[in-house]
Amino acid sequence: MRATLERGGWDYAHSGDRRIPGTSLDAIRWMHRHEIALDAGDIGDAKPPLDPAAFAPLHRVGLARMGMPLIDVADPTALAAACAEEGRSTFLFVAAP
Repeated sequence: MRATLERGGWDYAHSGDRRIPGTSLDAIRWMHRHEIALDAGDIGDAKPPLDPAAFAPLHRVGLARMGMPLIDVADPTALAAACAEEGRSTFLFVAAP
């Protein structure tokens, strides 16, 4: 099983009315082709939407249509620091449903 972990440096939880970047429908297609089974990170759906015709692709396509679990508003800063310290980019992630 593969998972994606995006680290964009955005505090999504406190974004208020600010514009924030997000996951595109093309990124969801890439995840599907690469058999990504879980997505976590500080990048979610863009605000405002990148494509009004494909509103909230991460939640409406990734979660609802592909059944891909999402960990919203994850802060991977400490994990990125630990990976850098260990000189690695892969690790075991365990989560209970």
